[in-house]
Amino acid sequence: MNKWQRFIAILFIVFTSFYLSGQNIFRTTCQGNLNRLDSLLSDTSIDIEDNRGRSLLHWAVACKNEQAFEYLIQNGIDFNGEDNQHKNPMHIAVEYGLQKYFDKLIELQASNKWIEKYGSSFLEIATLKKDSNFVKILIDKGIDINCTNNRGSTALEISKRLNATDISEFLIKNGADSSLIRSFEMKGKLMGQNEPGNSSKMFAPNFISTEAYEFGSVFNSKETEFYFGVDVNGKTEIRFTQLLDGIWSQPKAILTHDRFSYNDPFLSPKENSLYFISDRALDGISEAKRDIDIWYIERINDQWSEPINAGPNINSSFNEYYISFTNEGTMYFSSNVSSNENSKDQDIYYSRFIDGKFQQAVSLGDSINTADYEADVFVNPSEDYIIFCSTRESGFGRGDLYISFKNDQGLWTKSINMGDTINTKNHELCPFVTANGKYLFYTSNEDIYWIDTPIINELKEKVTRLK
Repeated sequence: MNKWQRFIAILFIVFTSFYLSGQNIFRTTCQGNLNRLDSLLSDTSIDIEDNRGRSLLHWAVACKNEQAFEYLIQNGIDFNGEDNQHKNPMHIAVEYGLQKYFDKLIELQASNKWIEKYGSSFLEIATLKKDSNFVKILIDKGIDINCTNNRGSTALEISKRLNATDISEFLIKNGADSSLIRSFEMKGKLMGQNEPGNSSKMFAPNFISTEAYEFGSVFNSKETEFYFGVDVNGKTEIRFTQLLDGIWSQPKAILTHDRFSYNDPFLSPKENSLYFISDRALDGISEAKRDIDIWYIERINDQWSEPINAGPNINSSFNEYYISFTNEGTMYFSSNVSSNENSKDQDIYYSRFIDGKFQQAVSLGDSINTADYEADVFVNPSEDYIIFCSTRESGFGRGDLYISFKNDQGLWTKSINMGDTINTKNHELCPFVTANGKYLFYTSNEDIYWIDTPIINELKEKVTRLK
């Protein structure tokens, strides 16, 4: 299970109460129980949206339920309704390679204006999925082969970035303009990016933050190395770029596999080990594990070792996610080991590093852990504060960042939401603060964002006032 898949599973569980309050209308649509759906719609708008802004028609397409699809169309659902990411049901059809539903939705369009409005995003999705068949279908439908998405990328540029050779060859053969492929040379400190200030900004667009789904990221203390996780067509890998002679190298995968996923990179305090999560088999040969463990690789003479499992005081037969460290080497991470496989109830733990070994992990108190999902924890090295992701009903979106501070008694204060400067209706996760304490990095809406850290001091003052 990669990180994207696990968050989909977690969110399904987290918002079960939402579905129950709507008498499972979305699940009913997915199952195609038309009698029950008809009954539920007697007192519910057919254009109801779930927590991601997705309609019943989004669900019918994603679940490949033709009966529900036809029922909803016949009963007047908005077939072009967009979710929180501005994706309509046609986007879902492209994402899952469902030409039958895509063609039916096109037939419903009043004109060909959909090509200009959505064509580039459809082509982007099909290319990212490395679905050469659907790329051909979209071009045959009349979408401009050289159209650019909202990042200025053509399908050919994306396919080259992904090494999707068959798609690149098809696009060039059918008239794609190679001169439109841009190259990005990042120079100097922080990849030449202007400091974000007090508002969140996407980090290094088209170089780090691309059309793919980027997850956790970490700079080394000198800010000359950068590691980050990327979802590649349903499987995650860890990429790396470094500053060489003033120029940042093209990001390349340093942990990737045809069966195992790798994600959530984080450097050890001495930066001689890179920790990460993976479903890698313990022997490195067998099929992928059903649960996620924490692993690491050691740097030896500028080379990385084979992956090493972090051991039984950290890992269990359940899921362990994300990693960060204090100056003394204490590891903070999350696990659902105490929740009987309930992925909703992921909690935050820490493990002291004594005499070269991680000790038995200890769960944080109820000022941090709740019956909701708490994971993706960053602890600052001096253990003054922690930032983590949680999915709570009081949040702004599908997952928000929360913060807690150590008080004068050495106890964690009750965590608070970091606010709408950072959190949105989408999903915020994977926090990291640079070694100099100046910048907070995190993932939002499938890209890496950053912001200056005075917001942390402002939140600390807020917590102090709440005492």
